[in-house]
Amino acid sequence: MKIISWNVNGIKSTYQSGDLQNLVKTESPDILCIQEIKTVEVPAIEGYTLYSYPCSKRSNVYGTAIYTKVEPLSVNKGLGDEEFDSEGRVINLEFENFNLYDVYVPSGAKDKEHLGRKYRFYDEFTKLFSKSKKPVIVCGDFNRIAAEIDAKRPELMKNKSGFMPEEQEWFREILNDYVDAFREFHSEGDNYSWWANKNLRAENKGLRLDYFLVSKSIRKTLNDSYILKDQLGSDHVPIVLDLNYCQVCGTLDKQGNEFCDSCGIKLSIDNDEEEAAREDKLEIPKDKIILLDLNYTLIANSKEIWNYPLEKKIKSQKYEMDLIELIKDNYVILITASPYKRSHKILRDIKEKTGFEPDESYWNFGGQPPQVKKYWMENEVLLQHGEDENKYLAIESNPATRRMYKKLGIGAKPKGDFI
Repeated sequence: MKIISWNVNGIKSTYQSGDLQNLVKTESPDILCIQEIKTVEVPAIEGYTLYSYPCSKRSNVYGTAIYTKVEPLSVNKGLGDEEFDSEGRVINLEFENFNLYDVYVPSGAKDKEHLGRKYRFYDEFTKLFSKSKKPVIVCGDFNRIAAEIDAKRPELMKNKSGFMPEEQEWFREILNDYVDAFREFHSEGDNYSWWANKNLRAENKGLRLDYFLVSKSIRKTLNDSYILKDQLGSDHVPIVLDLNYCQVCGTLDKQGNEFCDSCGIKLSIDNDEEEAAREDKLEIPKDKIILLDLNYTLIANSKEIWNYPLEKKIKSQKYEMDLIELIKDNYVILITASPYKRSHKILRDIKEKTGFEPDESYWNFGGQPPQVKKYWMENEVLLQHGEDENKYLAIESNPATRRMYKKLGIGAKPKGDFI
């Protein structure tokens, strides 16, 4: 999953220039968090659901927005503090396995009163996301640097808003429970996300004001975090967080596995593994025991419903009726890497929507496919139905699992060879 955070310093101009659309086209984020929208008329982007939170007390200032392909479980706006909420500074989207907070922190640079207001915002905002019962991802413009390495000339920041001792102490306390995602991958200096003007940007004399803070409990899900230094359209540039996230069931993978622990789907598919459907369709012999895959095989619309919450995903599933018609007279064993805890709902859903029931079914007990399927084949299926490999035909979407079947001497084909 790719999440991008960007202070656009006015979304109308960024949209009219095409810079926002170019970012979406080039980077294709799953979620795009925006700060400083400065309008109530936030433009839509095709393929994304928009949640906007503009400033209500003044025009052309502040405000946040989130564009997302992933449907959230809930959406919450504000801190519960009218002073800050009237400025539209915080949006929270709850997902299956984490809470995402998009934040625009006050500058505090004008005078002592505004600096005190900034400190109060830090306190209120920290209380908000610290209450989360799920892991947290916080992103946005923090209007502060974390350390001297985050400024080209840190001596100019001393005792100024953005690097006050109180702000440094706040950040040190935050790092007890959260990580600065960018610094997990980049320890070097000269990495900035904001410049005061074009000349300073050309000379790379800037500040790193934009951050992703991530709960330590999901630290191992991080693949990368980086700054899009060449992006135009604002005095800030976007920052990116890449997570190892299953788009089928929403599980954050903490182990760096090739396949999702929960539903068994391959977390990334190489282009050379995708096989084109055959034009000369094969027939399915009626004397074969069919070893039937679930995800991407029996389910017809896996990719279409990737980003739905889990319960809605199960309710929304459609099935390959043409494939069911071909195999309904065979003995069918559903053998899947989807978890056992979902088996009852899925089997009921298949029966209610298609009238078809597999003769047997085997589910994931906590391992990685194709190892799970290999276990069931060697310890159940072959023992019960015989070791004659010619009895079986596997209809399987996963190339790695097809290779496993073939090592057992069993023919394995993708559904595209038959329908």
